[in-house]
Amino acid sequence: MTGIRLLACCGVQICSVFLLIISSSAYAVVEHISDYFVETWTSTDGLPHNSINSIAQTRDGYLWFATWEGVVRYNGINFQVFDRNPQTGMVDSGTRTLLPMDNNGLLVAGARGSITHRQSYGWQSFRSAPSLVNGALIDDAQNLWLAIEGLGVVVRPYLGNNLYGPDRWLLTDASVYRLVKNQHGVIFAATDKGLYRFNDWQASAMELPIGRYERINYISISLNQELVVATDQGVWINTEEGFQSLFVPLEKEVVTLAEQDRAGNWWIGTVNRGIARLKNQQLQFLEPSRGLPYSRVLSWYQDIEGSVWVGTNAGIMRLRDAPFININSDKGLVGDYVRTLLPLDDRRVMVGTSRGLSIIEEGLAHSALMPQVGARPSILSLAKADQQGEKVWVGTVQKGLLLWQNGQLRPVLDENNGLPSSEVRAIVTDPQDNLWIGTSNGIVKRTPQGVLTTYNKDNSPLPDDYIMALALDSEGKLWVGSAVGVAYFDAQGKIRPVDLTKQEQAQYVFGFYMESDYVWMATDRGIVRYRLSDASVSLVGRAAGLPIDKFFQMLRDSEGHVWLSSNRGVWKLNYDQMLAVADGMSTQLEFEHFDEGDGMATSQANGGTNPASASLPNGELLFATAKGVASIKVQRLQQLSELRLPVVLESVSFDSEIINPDQQYIAAAGTNRVSFGYVGLGFVMSERLQYRTKLEGFDRDWSYRGHSTQAEYTNLAPGKYRFFVSARYPYGEWNDATFSYVFIIEPHWWQRKEVIVMAGMLFLALAVSLVMWRIRILKRRELYLVEQVALQTQKLRLQAEKFERLSKEDDLTGLANRRAFDMYLKQAFSRLQNPDQQVSIAVLDIDHFKQINDRYSHIIGDQAIVAVSQELLGYVGDKTRVARWGGEEFTILYVGDPKQAWGYFEKLRCKIEQVDLSAVAPGLNVTVSIGFADAQQAESYETVLKLADHALLTAKKLGRNRVVKSEEWQVKSGK
Repeated sequence: MTGIRLLACCGVQICSVFLLIISSSAYAVVEHISDYFVETWTSTDGLPHNSINSIAQTRDGYLWFATWEGVVRYNGINFQVFDRNPQTGMVDSGTRTLLPMDNNGLLVAGARGSITHRQSYGWQSFRSAPSLVNGALIDDAQNLWLAIEGLGVVVRPYLGNNLYGPDRWLLTDASVYRLVKNQHGVIFAATDKGLYRFNDWQASAMELPIGRYERINYISISLNQELVVATDQGVWINTEEGFQSLFVPLEKEVVTLAEQDRAGNWWIGTVNRGIARLKNQQLQFLEPSRGLPYSRVLSWYQDIEGSVWVGTNAGIMRLRDAPFININSDKGLVGDYVRTLLPLDDRRVMVGTSRGLSIIEEGLAHSALMPQVGARPSILSLAKADQQGEKVWVGTVQKGLLLWQNGQLRPVLDENNGLPSSEVRAIVTDPQDNLWIGTSNGIVKRTPQGVLTTYNKDNSPLPDDYIMALALDSEGKLWVGSAVGVAYFDAQGKIRPVDLTKQEQAQYVFGFYMESDYVWMATDRGIVRYRLSDASVSLVGRAAGLPIDKFFQMLRDSEGHVWLSSNRGVWKLNYDQMLAVADGMSTQLEFEHFDEGDGMATSQANGGTNPASASLPNGELLFATAKGVASIKVQRLQQLSELRLPVVLESVSFDSEIINPDQQYIAAAGTNRVSFGYVGLGFVMSERLQYRTKLEGFDRDWSYRGHSTQAEYTNLAPGKYRFFVSARYPYGEWNDATFSYVFIIEPHWWQRKEVIVMAGMLFLALAVSLVMWRIRILKRRELYLVEQVALQTQKLRLQAEKFERLSKEDDLTGLANRRAFDMYLKQAFSRLQNPDQQVSIAVLDIDHFKQINDRYSHIIGDQAIVAVSQELLGYVGDKTRVARWGGEEFTILYVGDPKQAWGYFEKLRCKIEQVDLSAVAPGLNVTVSIGFADAQQAESYETVLKLADHALLTAKKLGRNRVVKSEEWQVKSGK
C-alpha cells in the first residue's frame, strides 16, 4: 500500500536533484571568496550544539548536521533535532558521521558506537559498534564499513533486507577518522597512523612525501577521481606520478579537510585560519573576522543548489552565490561611499567615491589616478568627455569641474572662474557639444567656444537652483531634475517647467531614465512618467502597491524588468505592469525586494547626483551604495528561477492527531480536519519560496498558498483523495516534482454504499406507494376542482371588470376620473388632423360650493355634484369627453369648430343654471364657472389644461357664473 500512499517516488526526486546539480554547477561561479553571501547559525538559532561534526544532504533535499547533542534536520526554515529516544533508537545523542543512502535514507553514527538508519518517516537501529564511529561507508557490494575511534576499521557484510552479518576487522590498533571510495571501488582510510588502502579487504599502508605513518586528518576524492589527503603539512593529491602537493604554500598549514566543489575550486579547512578557497592557484581565506563562526573547520558540504556549508566548533556557516555581490575597498575601491558610476566601455566602469576615483575591471577595482597624484577630491558626478572613454568630466564636492585623462585630474571650472558653486552634481554634453553643468546653485551652459551662461530660478523659470540630475531625451531636449521639481529646455532653448503637483506633490527628482517616447523620473513620490507624444504625466507609486515613496535611479534589463534603487534596497518590477499602471489600465504592481539578505553590503543606495547606477552589455547592473558598488547579473536570478525544487511532506494530521503518512493512509469516519505540513527544500532564498496545493477529489484547480507551508481541509466527504504540493522561487516555474499523498476518509455506517442503496430502494418503494395513493385522492378531487375553477374564473372575471371600471370611474358620479380623462385627452390630441375640427378643453367649477357644504351639509354637496355630473353627461353625450377632475371641478373635451367652442360652453352654463335642485334641498340651485383653451394654443395637452385652468380662475375673478377663454397674452406670458 505504500506505493499507493506516497507517489513522490525516489526516481522523481533523483531526477529533480540531478537537474538541480546541473543548473547549480553553472550558477555557482564566484570570482572572489568575499563575493559569497555569508550566513551563520549557532545554538541561539536552534542548533542543539555548536560543533558541527558532519554535514550531509539526503536525496529528498533535506540537509542534516551531526552534533554532540543529536542529529539536526534543516528544511531552510527551522531545525529539527533527533536525539536519543525510543523513536530514533540512538544509544547516545552524540553524532559524529552522516552517510546518505538510497531511498532518502540516512545512516547516523557516533558516540558509544550508536548506529541508526533514518528511512522516510521512521528510524531503524543497528547493532552498536564497540566505540565512537568517526566514519561510515557503503561499498559496491552494499557492505557497511565503519571507522572506529582507537580501534580501526570494521566491515559488516550485507545480508539483504537491511540486515548485516558479524563484524570483520580489517585494521586494528588505530584511530580511523574517515573512509572514502574511488570509482574503482577501492577504499581508503585516514588514520592517526597514516593512510591505508584496502584491496580485497586487505589493508596496506601508503607512502606520502611527508612520511608513511604520519597522521592523516582527512581524505576525499577529486572530480578527476584522484585521492586527496589533508595533513598537518598541507594537502596532497595522488596523481599518476604519485602524491603531489596541491598548493605549496599550504604545506605550512594544519589542514583539517580538503574538498573540491562542482566548479573545480578547492576548499581547505584549517585549524587556525578558518576556511580557504583555492581557485586558479589563488588562495583566499575567509577567516573568523569575515564571518566564519570559529577558525577550526570540522566539516564541509556543497548542497544541490551549489551553496557551500562549513561546520566549525562554533556553528555552521553557509556561503552562497547571492544575487548581489559588492565591490568595495576590499576589492580595491579607494572608498566605500560611492556616489556615481560611469561605464567607460563594455568592461570598465569608473566609480566616484567620497575618497576619489576608481575603475572596476573584471570584478576588481583599482585607483583611476596615477600614484603621484596628490589630493583626491570627493566625487559627485561623472560624464564622458569623448566616445572612447579616455576622457571623463568629473564633478566634485568642493573642487568644481575636473577633467580626467591618462590617470590625471585637470581643473576646468569652479566658482572662481564661472561656476555659481563648486559643488557639481550632474554633467551632460548635448549634440551641439555644449557642456551642461548642474550645481547646487543653478546650471551652467558652456559652449564649444567657452562661453558660459548661467541659469537659476532668479533669471529663468527653473523650479530650483539645487540641481540633482541632467539628461537628454530622444528628441535632444535637456531635462533638469531639482529639489523642487523638473523642467526641460525646448528646441528654442526656453525652459519649460513640468507640473508634478498632481503626482502626489512630487518634488525631488533624483534621476532620469530615457526611452523613445517616455521620460521616466525617479522622485520622492515614486516613478513619474512623462510621455513625449502628448505631454501627459502619470505616477507609478504607492497607489499601485509600491511600499515606499523615494527612489533614486531606474534601470531596465533585457528580461523585461525594471530595477529601482532606494535607501531601503533595490526593487525589481515588471516593465509591462509599470506601463499598464502609468496608462491607467491597471492599479497593482508585483515587485521583488533585494537588500542585505540578498548579498548587498547595505540597503542604502545613493542618489541625488548622477549617474548613480549603470548597466553593462553583459547584463550586469551596478548601483552606488554607502558601502561600495552593489552588482547583480540578471542571469543569476534567471538561473535561480529555473531550479526545480524538491518538495517534501513533513507532517500529516487527522483531527489534530499527527500520523505517519508512510504507514497510515486511512482516516476514521467522522474526521473533520485534515492538515498537511510541507516545505520546499530550497535553501538559497527559502523565505521567498512560493507554494501551491491541490486536493484531487476536492479542488478543481491549484490553490496558491503564497509563503505558507500549511494546508488544512475541513468537512471533507468520505472518499479517496490525493494531495499535491509544488514550490517555486519568485518569478520561477512551478517544479514538476510535485509531492502527492493519497488517503481515504472512511464513511459512517449510514454513509456506506450498500446502506445508501438499501435506503434508496426502501424510499423508492414507499414513494411509489404514496404516489399511487395520492393519484386516487387526486382523481376524486378532480371533478370538484374543475367545478371550483369554473366558478372562481367567473368571479375573477367579474371582479376584474369591476376593478377596471373603478380604476377609470369616479366613485361618486360614475364619470371618468382624472386618470381616464388624461388617457382620452392624450389620444384625442394624437388623432387631431383636421384644422376645422380642433380640440378645446374646459375646466368647470361649481360656484360657491363651500357655502353649499356649510349651509346644507357635505351629503347635500355630494348630491349637488351628482346632479351637475348628470347634466354634464346628458349635455355632452359621450362619457369619454367629460370627467370629474376633483372636488367640485369637472373637465370637458370639445371637438369641433373652434369658433363654436365658446357658444358650446355658454349653452352648458345656462343649462346648469336652470337646473332645479329643490329635490336635493329646498331652495338649492347652482351656477358654474367655465374656463377653456384651444389645443392650437399649445403644443401639449398638459399646457392646454393649464391654460384652461387659468381661464377658470379669471372667470371666478370676474364674478363667477360665466365662460372665459384663455387669451393670447396668457400663452405668451406662460400664465
